[in-house]
Amino acid sequence: MKFITLLGSTGSIGTQTLDIVAQYPDRFRVVGLATGSNVELLTHQIRRFRPEIVGIAQVEKFAELREALADCDPMPILVAGAEGLETVASYGRSETVVTGIVGCAGLLPTIAAIKAGKNIALANKETLIAGGAVINPLVKEYGVQLLPADSEHSAIFQCLQGVPEGGLERIILTASGGAFRDLPIERCPR
Repeated sequence: MKFITLLGSTGSIGTQTLDIVAQYPDRFRVVGLATGSNVELLTHQIRRFRPEIVGIAQVEKFAELREALADCDPMPILVAGAEGLETVASYGRSETVVTGIVGCAGLLPTIAAIKAGKNIALANKETLIAGGAVINPLVKEYGVQLLPADSEHSAIFQCLQGVPEGGLERIILTASGGAFRDLPIERCPR
């Protein structure tokens, strides 16, 4: 049994991760869930996966979440705000934290998880873009694994397997979507 915590549970990465958990209930147990603001979907996830701790980033949604779970048994620990997400990320017996929080909001919870000795399944590229100089030394210091949990991350990870340090000059990723999707080729950065 692998114990996991999921940050960004109501987003694309989160819902796909929970689909896998649902397919393999004998292999995975959800310890913690956290989301930004989607109380309705989070409430459904709580009732289905019965985590021990739940966090919601938007503090103003906390009362709504608590009310939606008034009849939930067992009631998970409920936390809110940025500090609440860090609490979820570092909580309990979870071995791996899947980080699917969008943008730089994922940086501090990821740091909290690493410092708590949790392996990281990273689906949030901004964490490494904005904080790689902090994250990478912490991964080494705390002896945790940092694994890709999204297609681009996985492609880079696979390219680096067996390459000695300093043996790669650059990696060029094509833009499959996002900001560059509709940009004419002649306007793309070179």
